[in-house]
Amino acid sequence: MTSHEPSPTSLTRRAMVAASAAVLALAGAAVTAESADAQSRSRSRSVTVSGPNHSATRNAEIYRSPGSTTVSRSGTVDGQPYSGSRSRTTVATGDGYATTATHTGPAGNTQTRTGQVTVDENGYSRSSEVQTSGGYGYERDVDVYRDESGAVITRGVTTNSGASRSSTVVRTRPD
Repeated sequence: MTSHEPSPTSLTRRAMVAASAAVLALAGAAVTAESADAQSRSRSRSVTVSGPNHSATRNAEIYRSPGSTTVSRSGTVDGQPYSGSRSRTTVATGDGYATTATHTGPAGNTQTRTGQVTVDENGYSRSSEVQTSGGYGYERDVDVYRDESGAVITRGVTTNSGASRSSTVVRTRPD
């Protein structure tokens, strides 16, 4: 019969694994506690790749705080530089929230989005606008009014070129 007693080496490995797990758990708890207390955080990433025919680098700076995020990217591909960025901010208003987001691509093209949502006891309204550095854009609105008999939903969109479209839908509740 063989003995089921653990060997001294297996005990040592088990002790090392248990000690490593305890250290990692404590480190994770410390990082979690630190992250929960932090109001904002930032980080950087950088990657370099090179081969016999091509090379590239990529850098990213990321900053986050309550209600906003900013990301900046840059780098080179075969010696040609590029850069881009995006940011988003959301703020609470007295009766809803407003958001602004901007994106700048590697070619320098910019797109800006704004939006607002307003809520009250009878429904809500939502408006959004998109504008690009090339002159394209549109504005969109949605209004919803509710009462005991149903809802009225009005939608509209207008482009920078002046084209527009709107619709109204009335929904009644069955008796």
